[in-house]
Amino acid sequence: MKKLLTLLLVLAVAITSYAQGGKRKGGVKAANLKQVEASEVPEAVKNSFKTSATDVRWEKHEAVGKGGKSHVRYVAVYTQDGVRSRSRFKEDGSALSSSKYMGPKKLPASIQSAATAKYPNVKLVGGEEFTTKAGQVYYRVRLRNKATKITTLFDASGAEVTKDKRTDELNEGEEEEGEN
Repeated sequence: MKKLLTLLLVLAVAITSYAQGGKRKGGVKAANLKQVEASEVPEAVKNSFKTSATDVRWEKHEAVGKGGKSHVRYVAVYTQDGVRSRSRFKEDGSALSSSKYMGPKKLPASIQSAATAKYPNVKLVGGEEFTTKAGQVYYRVRLRNKATKITTLFDASGAEVTKDKRTDELNEGEEEEGEN
């Protein structure tokens, strides 16, 4: 049953990504995402991926960036200690980022407070802890006000990172999850 639900979730994400048709923030063409077997993942990537998780699913993301340059990313999707997570790598095994998805009560208290102060009367529905390749921690927070969805980014101290201050690295991963 769990595998069926996972398959349906992957299918829904793939269909949504395809239906959105193309452009991602920063001029990067939306990723061509496909699930791959571990045997199709370069050894350098598998050697860089360190976890005690046993049920790991691999994805291959192909995209075209600025200037028409294409790139491939490998993403490990797994659950560790009850937390759904992703780790992203270049083909050469270089780590790009990692994410841990969490419900609203699992977010640090400082992030919960910052989000509810910035967006009063809006329901905090969840978020993710996002760690860059440089080891910096950010929190992508998702809020909802009736039919309106808000996704925003906070640094570890609780300061909001506005869209004009975000680097491509901070936008990394949004193409996989969308704005829930």
